[in-house]
Formats: sequence, C-alpha cells, structure tokens
Amino acid sequence: MLVLSWGASARADFADDLARIHLESIGGKQRLLALKSLRASGVTKIEGESLSFVSWAARPNLVRTETTSKGRVVTQGYDGVNPPWMVDSKTNHVREMGAVAARVFSADADFDDPLVLRGKRMIAVDYAGETEIDGVAVFKLLVTQNLTESSFLYLDHSTYFIIRRDVVKPGAKGPVTIETHYADFSPVNGVMLPHRIIEKADGVLRYETVLETIEANPAIMPGLFSKPVVTAKP
Repeated sequence: MLVLSWGASARADFADDLARIHLESIGGKQRLLALKSLRASGVTKIEGESLSFVSWAARPNLVRTETTSKGRVVTQGYDGVNPPWMVDSKTNHVREMGAVAARVFSADADFDDPLVLRGKRMIAVDYAGETEIDGVAVFKLLVTQNLTESSFLYLDHSTYFIIRRDVVKPGAKGPVTIETHYADFSPVNGVMLPHRIIEKADGVLRYETVLETIEANPAIMPGLFSKPVVTAKP
C-alpha cells in the first residue's frame, strides 16, 4: 500500500511539473493573464466544403462563432451561464442547443487549456506515461473533470505544447473517440497558440481548421455572447 501510494504521488507530482513547464513554454502566467479575449477568422474544410468563420472567445468560457456557407450564416454562442444557443440566418430562428450538443459546446468553451486550469473547476491531471505520435515523442496526461469526465492530452517532448487531445464522446452508433490535433503554433500577444486544428473520429478525418488571423484583446460589444432577443411580430 505504501508503494502504491508513493507511485500515485510521484505521478501526480510529475504531472504538476509538466503542467508548470507547459505554462512557461506557451508564454508564462503574466502573458497568459494579459490575454483576456481573442477574435479569430479562418476556414474549416469539412466533407469537401470550405466554410469561412469568425469566432470570439473571452475569459473564462465565453464563446461566439459565426460560420458562413453559400451566403447562409449559422451563429452559435455561450455566455458561460445560460444554455448555449444558435441561430440560422435562413430562418432567423433563435433556439437553445440540444442537451448533448450543449454539453459538448460548453465543455469546449474554456479559454485556458486543462493544464493551465489544473486544480481549478474540479480539474485534475495525472501522468500516464510516454508514447509517440507520428514519430514525435510525447508525454501522456490523463485529465479528469467533475470527477467523471476524462480525456488524454499529449505534450510534445521538446516544446511542451499540447499537440493532441483525445476524448470519448457519444455518437449515433455508440461512443466515439475524438482526436483533436493542434499544429502550426505561433505567438499571439506573446502566447503560443495553434493556427491549424484537425479533428478525427475513430481515426477518420472529420474536419481541418486553419486560423488565418488571431487578434488579441479585441473590443467586445456588450451582449456579444448572449442569446439574441427576438421581438415577436404582430
């Protein structure tokens, strides 16, 4: 029992060390705290179609994304308190997301990554060994949130950047392992952020997103993340 306890403690301590090194590698605590919001624009390629988008994010977990395809704009948002919402310009109908979509959307809305948030908001991080991804040596970390939700993060051995995240999500035919790959890191206001994101489901490509511009601390209009109020017609 003493050996097992020592092993668990050693893994937790090493995970904390990796998280601290990761924070310094992406820019350090002061630069990260100075980054309070972001505005990004780019293109997502999915099923042979290219969708342009503009997205805003702000601390701690506020998000708004406007995706355009063939003149049609779908807007999704979350104010960190109320249920996530969406509106389609084709119908101009505002509605709350379904339960599953809302849970996924709000869970992915955190401004900071799990290693920065460790010890907060019921997020725990444990060392889970080492492996390779496409020939790159990585540290593997188990992230547990709210005592039940878990995912794996992979840190590049040389940069300590998060280059992949694996999480199991519900699918139409059962649980699906979602791999999110992060690449093309470059500084935004002194903080290293990925500019290319690839998502796979059980190893099959779902989409690729290229962030063409990322603006630090843009002006945020009041109510930007709130569910729009639609005035009923007479």
